[in-house]
Amino acid sequence: MERFSRLLQLNNISIDNIKLASKKRVLIIGVGGVGQHIATYLVTNGVSNLTIIDFDKVEISNLNRQILLSEADIGKAKVDVVKSALYSKNVEANIASINIRVSEDNISELIKGYDLVVDAVDNWSSKLVIAKGCQKENISYMHIGVDGYKGQYCLFVNHSLLDIAKPDIVSSPKDGVLGPMVGVISSLAAIDIIHYIFGLEVELDTLIYYDHLTNKLVKVKL
Repeated sequence: MERFSRLLQLNNISIDNIKLASKKRVLIIGVGGVGQHIATYLVTNGVSNLTIIDFDKVEISNLNRQILLSEADIGKAKVDVVKSALYSKNVEANIASINIRVSEDNISELIKGYDLVVDAVDNWSSKLVIAKGCQKENISYMHIGVDGYKGQYCLFVNHSLLDIAKPDIVSSPKDGVLGPMVGVISSLAAIDIIHYIFGLEVELDTLIYYDHLTNKLVKVKL
């Protein structure tokens, strides 16, 4: 347990919490900026069984926010690069990777058997596919989105992104993102994921929205 010694120094975390987390299966869909931050924090903080899904190849424009990549990785399959980088953080973890684009045709099969799904994709069409799949299979999931200087996340258990998102919502073709904002929102979401996997208290079905330019954080309980 030396790997988790700093965790065990926290008053609310015990060996039992870490043992509980080691039995849970987590699926991260999308291992761009958000997914790489989340995956790194999970495999280094007690989540042993992790699967990552993505279909992209590494591009130079990824590097401002995707912390596990380097220029030497450009052109490589992103899931392969990320999986290797995660093992360098925790060789004892059980990490699987799938190079595929999620769709309405495959989402149910991909998410079956997981205790938590993390929606870390960067477009609304895929987010809605994940939301529909998790609702159908009755699987809890963490929705995370970052755009420019803003971001939001919500751990859905009894509700769904479908309850609050317009069915015709689309991503703006001019969406940009400041690299550190991805880290900010992903880190906050990762804390809630870890608490949930550890069996600790966490705000469920509460959309948390943060705007750095106004320094405003808003919580909406569903």
